[in-house]
Amino acid sequence: MRHLLLIAALACPLVAAGERTYIQEFYDARKIEKADPAAAVEGMKRSFEKAIAEGNTDYAAAAGASACHLIYEQGRNVEAGKFAREVLDKLDPLPVDGPYGDAVRRCTIFGYLERGLMMEGKIGAALQANRAGAETLRGKKVTANGDGPPVKVKEVIALPAKLRSMGWRLIEREGELLDHIGRTTDARALLDEAAAYLTAPDRDLESVERFYAFKLLASRAELLDFLGYNKEAIDLQEELLGSDLAATHSGPGLDTLRLNLLRNRSQWEGPSEAILEEAKQAAAAAKRAGAIHGFDRLIAKMELDLKESQEALDAIQADAKFEKSLGHFHEALYADRDYLIARANAGVDGLDGEFGSLLTQMRAQGNKRGEPTLYREYGDYLLDRQRPTEAAVMFSEALRLTRSFGWVLHEPALLSKLFDARFAAGDLAGARAALAEFDAFLANHPDIPAARRVLAESGRAKALARLGEKEAARTAFAAARKSAADLPDYLKKWLTPEMESSLADPAPPAPGAAVAKLKPLSVQPLEVTSIAPPGGSARTRFTVFNSNAAGVTGSLVVSGPGAVAAGDGIRFEAGKPATEVRVARSISSGGEISVVGTLAAGNAATAEVRVAWEHTGQGAGNVTTWNVSWDKAATGSVVLDASALETSPFRSVVLFHELAVPVHEPEGISFRLVSKVPLRFEYYDPSNQALLGVDANGNGDFTETGDLYFRGSSGATAALVPAGPGGKSPGVEVRIFSIDGGPASPESQALILAAEVFRDGKWSKEAEDTLK
Repeated sequence: MRHLLLIAALACPLVAAGERTYIQEFYDARKIEKADPAAAVEGMKRSFEKAIAEGNTDYAAAAGASACHLIYEQGRNVEAGKFAREVLDKLDPLPVDGPYGDAVRRCTIFGYLERGLMMEGKIGAALQANRAGAETLRGKKVTANGDGPPVKVKEVIALPAKLRSMGWRLIEREGELLDHIGRTTDARALLDEAAAYLTAPDRDLESVERFYAFKLLASRAELLDFLGYNKEAIDLQEELLGSDLAATHSGPGLDTLRLNLLRNRSQWEGPSEAILEEAKQAAAAAKRAGAIHGFDRLIAKMELDLKESQEALDAIQADAKFEKSLGHFHEALYADRDYLIARANAGVDGLDGEFGSLLTQMRAQGNKRGEPTLYREYGDYLLDRQRPTEAAVMFSEALRLTRSFGWVLHEPALLSKLFDARFAAGDLAGARAALAEFDAFLANHPDIPAARRVLAESGRAKALARLGEKEAARTAFAAARKSAADLPDYLKKWLTPEMESSLADPAPPAPGAAVAKLKPLSVQPLEVTSIAPPGGSARTRFTVFNSNAAGVTGSLVVSGPGAVAAGDGIRFEAGKPATEVRVARSISSGGEISVVGTLAAGNAATAEVRVAWEHTGQGAGNVTTWNVSWDKAATGSVVLDASALETSPFRSVVLFHELAVPVHEPEGISFRLVSKVPLRFEYYDPSNQALLGVDANGNGDFTETGDLYFRGSSGATAALVPAGPGGKSPGVEVRIFSIDGGPASPESQALILAAEVFRDGKWSKEAEDTLK
């Protein structure tokens, strides 16, 4: 019989030598992972396909995860993510045994899907993939397009050790993704909670969870550094490098942490050849351990901090090309940005188009975190080239975004730049407004780190000196010196002898702008028609943007039934006699003001409000009308002047909608605008400027590249507008951008946008918005 079997095998060489089983293919591939990774990938793929055909979930998941890992290890993150989706799709019909089944493998595969989507710049989809991974740890079986609630620290702690390890990975990734969509404070809170558990005294972590615990703590330190807690981040990085977690950590993570520490030290202590040399050694070690992304670029940036270097510039440009060749558009974007800023700092002109193009790419990827910095950097470029009015607009928007993201410690530097731009433009009122914001910042944040306090106090001292308030400037400068006592000499660079001597010199006069040359300002929106619930109130918001080269003073002239100023807004009551209210305001160059109008029901079925801006000493500009009806059959509408969109993708027009929330949707309501032509819609909570969603092309589908959404109980993918306190109707602020700085529509007629809410399982049009 043995001879017969041998003869049969020889007669069927395909069975003996070629037709390997999925088990054999799997272990064949494992044997050659190091020697021939490309062949190993193909072997794992064959094992996966054969296991799928045989219906073996265990081997299919193992081979699929291994193939993703091998592809990822070669730096082909996008390819790994695409194959991960294929693996999940083919695993879906197969059964899963037990409450957790193959949760670790599936969660791992979702991880590769998330990283691939992140590298493609599809950050909203990456966040969804990470949350689908969390669902697998909850014992659920989800598809590649699955979704679920965000991962929580308390549920990770309760998991078995092997699953808990994956939980720490999900927490770390959730934090990074939240940071990228502008929810940095949420990211920090999540990582802080996890770190409190992981670093508790006598905490004895299982060996299987130590790898991702290390990564989570390293990511938290980097986030703290970005937020401005620089010394705290350095201390945490040094502590982590000396910990037991570091002693048992494998892969390039240890050298990456060391390199990031050196970068942070160079910005804290000052750049030096010694730190640069150490950083080069750490980068080389990280590469030997398998890391390939961003190290050459980081070294080049550190070298440029130290000295001018064409070689460093070339290295940044080469890194951008390398990342693009791999399809890593997220990393390539930052490489392009670094190359652009390096050239701008070197004095290269004519870069406006590149700044606009970079912003367009950033938005296409859903990367909100990068926007405030790019606005600031473009403002620096404009200010350096004697274009202060344009710079002030950029710094103002950077400041708005910075505050909406909760980056408190970034504010002093932006306030200083905003003051410089307004002062250079001759907008003294605007410059004084920036100075007042310095005062408010220091009063509201008494416990900020010393380095950031010095930045705020020295910026305030400089502003006071330039405005001619010498004694106050000396006092502020003394306060800055006192705060800087224990800081490295490098961080005392804001307290230069030149700055101190300026306190004794006469303040140079700022150029002024003739009042007669001021352009009239329009109130946005141009027209509003609101539909209020029976017996209820209607609200809207009026905004005035100052496009003049100088600050302006004047009044909003408002007339309507029973008009009366109330706090920061104006109240009306239908049926009362019309009265006029004048709301005095100053608007800095490139700045804007907003006033909320609230119209209560009365003994009339309709009401009209009229609003205009009037410069001091001049007549009023165009009149905006607000008509309110308590007729259920009527339709709301808003008309906006969209001419600003033709200037630059950095500019926007603002739209405000009030919504009625059904009682069965306590979280809020899903809302969207739908445009016939590509426009970018960003949705914000007007009460705190929290980002609620992004539709990158304005078509109403929030699941595409560059989009961002949050699901409520309705399950709709859109901007989730939170319910107001005490049952109050919520409002939503929509910022509308041209995608490329071109006109909103190539047609001559107005563009109609549909404003829709998701109620009772379907989208319903509540209003129409018109762009002229």
